[in-house]
Amino acid sequence: MYKLMLVATFAAGAISAQSFAAKPEKTSGSTSIPDMNGIWQGPYTPDLTKPLGHDLPYTPLGAERFKNVVHADDPASYCLPVGPARGIQAPMPFQIVQSAGLAVILFEYQHTYRLIYTDGRAHPADLDPFRWFGDSIGRYEGDTLVVDTVGIGDRTWLDTAGHQHSDQLHIVERFQKLDTGNMKWSVTFEDPKMYKEPFTVTLPLKKQNTVIMMYSCEENEKDRGHLDATKH
Repeated sequence: MYKLMLVATFAAGAISAQSFAAKPEKTSGSTSIPDMNGIWQGPYTPDLTKPLGHDLPYTPLGAERFKNVVHADDPASYCLPVGPARGIQAPMPFQIVQSAGLAVILFEYQHTYRLIYTDGRAHPADLDPFRWFGDSIGRYEGDTLVVDTVGIGDRTWLDTAGHQHSDQLHIVERFQKLDTGNMKWSVTFEDPKMYKEPFTVTLPLKKQNTVIMMYSCEENEKDRGHLDATKH
């Protein structure tokens, strides 16, 4: 009798667990969203001109800012967040966690995170203009998560080479699931103050058999003094 009661208890627990399990989100085509959960990493891309194969389409302001860039002013050298796209271009992995209405990116780089709302909301009208990662809203189109981000604080850089942006930066990303271990990430940068036209960078992302590690950036960083030493 005890064994029968024990089995019944486990069975009830299993039914209860199933009833509370998160149901897969649906796209407009009533298909399940692509499973992007896991640890991912792309190739380290410190200079966006390399995958592009040419210079960025600078406005006069953008060209002047890049010509006179002081690398010691890189926000990363001050342990500040580097922004949404540069976090993916970094030489560290990141983790994607999906749930109903939300996708989260956990960056190993500086141990930061990014929220992408997939519940159909719009960007807020009173958007805080000083967010390091901006405001991100997304939607699923078949095997692809399309992410629209605005309101990125202009203290972040687009890459380590010193390509900067204004408070008008708008980025659109496409995370396309190719198979179990591969995604294609495309990001389009649009900033009319700094660049004459939008430009798009595409990088491969590979799933990693690892975990993201702790990352600590301290205020006593010693390398800044060596950056642009000839300009001091």
